Amino acid sequence: MDSESKGSLDRTGIAAIAVCLALLIAWWVNNTAEMKKQAAQHQAQVQAAAEQAKAEQEAEAKKAPPAPAPTQPATPPKPAVPEKLDTLDSASASYTFTTHGGGIAKVVLKKYDAEPGALMTLNEFGTLPIGAVSDVPGQNPETPFTVSLDRESGDITFEGHDPSQLHLTKKFTVPKSDKMSKDYIVTMRLVFDNRSKSPMNVPGYFVCTGSAAPVHPNDRIDYTGFKWPGAKFVDTTWFSGSWFSKAQDTYAASQQNIPWAAVADQYFTTIVTPQVDPKKPDAAKQRGISVWAQRFPITDAQWAQTNHIANGRSTTRYGMEGALEMPGFTLAPAEKHAETFQVYAGPREWARLRLMPEGQSDVLAFADTRGIFGFIGPFVGFFSKTLLLSLNAIHRWVGSYWLAIVILTLLIKAILWPLQNKATRSAKRMQLLQPKMAELKEKYKDDPTRMNTEMMKLYKDFGINPLGGCWPAFIQMPIFFGFYNMLGKAVELRNSKFLWVKDLSQPDTIFRLPSLGYPVNILPLIMAATIIWQMKASPKAGDPSQQKMMMLMPLVFVLFCYNYASALALYLIVNNLVSVVQLYVTKNQPLPKLEKRPPPKRK
Repeated sequence: MDSESKGSLDRTGIAAIAVCLALLIAWWVNNTAEMKKQAAQHQAQVQAAAEQAKAEQEAEAKKAPPAPAPTQPATPPKPAVPEKLDTLDSASASYTFTTHGGGIAKVVLKKYDAEPGALMTLNEFGTLPIGAVSDVPGQNPETPFTVSLDRESGDITFEGHDPSQLHLTKKFTVPKSDKMSKDYIVTMRLVFDNRSKSPMNVPGYFVCTGSAAPVHPNDRIDYTGFKWPGAKFVDTTWFSGSWFSKAQDTYAASQQNIPWAAVADQYFTTIVTPQVDPKKPDAAKQRGISVWAQRFPITDAQWAQTNHIANGRSTTRYGMEGALEMPGFTLAPAEKHAETFQVYAGPREWARLRLMPEGQSDVLAFADTRGIFGFIGPFVGFFSKTLLLSLNAIHRWVGSYWLAIVILTLLIKAILWPLQNKATRSAKRMQLLQPKMAELKEKYKDDPTRMNTEMMKLYKDFGINPLGGCWPAFIQMPIFFGFYNMLGKAVELRNSKFLWVKDLSQPDTIFRLPSLGYPVNILPLIMAATIIWQMKASPKAGDPSQQKMMMLMPLVFVLFCYNYASALALYLIVNNLVSVVQLYVTKNQPLPKLEKRPPPKRK
């Protein structure tokens, strides 16, 4: 058989397999290319900054310092207003407030660990306090604040004014209840007071969301970002640009009636939500009008100072800070203007966030599939939410997430069992058809067009769908992407254990190779072995080129899962093992009969 005719055979089946492989490979490439590009750009930026600093130091060294005037002593620098910190606690969090900006300097979550022995801290690397109010985003206001604290009521109040006699009062109230609908939510009330004798035009002002940063040294850099309801999740790779956009220093967007804005890392978030007062006539003026965000680098020294565990290698890390702009207003002398905000600083937990009335659960960005897969975002989002709700429901019953993953996988396989049986039967019929297909290939080896026509006629005569064996793979594809998307954001899985796995939300690294530092992860390797076993047990269908193409599947899935949440590899292992059992169960069933379909009756 010559190569031309062989390459043209059974193109429909080859195309189906190629589509499955292309989707998986393109998904992986799309999610890793930007990460590599950003890392290279960051290293270049660091090197350029170092060279610039060195040049500036050399230039300054060449300058002679000016001699001070003998009759006039040097004026001492104006002392900075000392920072005063106060802490208020709720049942689930400890809030540290600062007079520098009059906001929340950091939030320590009492029920979540960042690393073993270190509690999770929000706004840990940021320079702007959560709730800071300023005319320019990204700048901490210079207004000196005084502070008063009422621990019994859980209130802290900041007061300050600028030179124009605009007085600002900021009152924070920490939650007293640990109910799911109230926990982690701090109320912030702003009161602007015109204490001058003239009308005052107050321009739009920005309320800072604080910052978010990676939790672990190996966290994917595209899991840290900024989110608001009018756009997709803006992760730290967005600022590096792409094939279709230029690199940017800041992100900004304008829109009326913005209900909230948030920064988030992989599992935690801070959301600022203006509260609409139904008694006021214009609700639009009580919501945001624009958003702003920028990323900032986190050095290895900063990472080490916060008691995070490093991975022994220099790693590019970026944090994200953002702000929500509120509309301006005019104040007559002695007139006041009040606004109320809710600040949620806690886990990115679907069950908790869905109770918030402005759609804050969208901060999970389940449907925000980027790149070439943007069109399937709604489908991926649907499966992600459905799988997470199902996983949590099973967990409430069994009390273990690894067991819940196993049970959920078994339920999915049970639903797809009839379809898999039909696909296996179709594959066996294709296997029986191989001799006739070989005859056609030999007969029309010099006429590829006629050969394909006769091949399709052969399929039709015997009632065989050449794609019949591929439908289970097509149907399980969105389920796989849904698991992939959901497991990367499900805070519920953090610190869930399974045998040697210490955390199902992280890779199951048992050690790193000496000198190389490369992780050795066991579950993805076991998963690859189950894929090979499943392929060996499956009926052989298609020509050798198809079978060789299928041999790439273990490698593709290892690339997906190797440094991903170990829960995904666990799901695939159970899925493959059940498929192998099903193949052995159907293996002993009698072979289907290969009979021609009767011709349609003429009317």
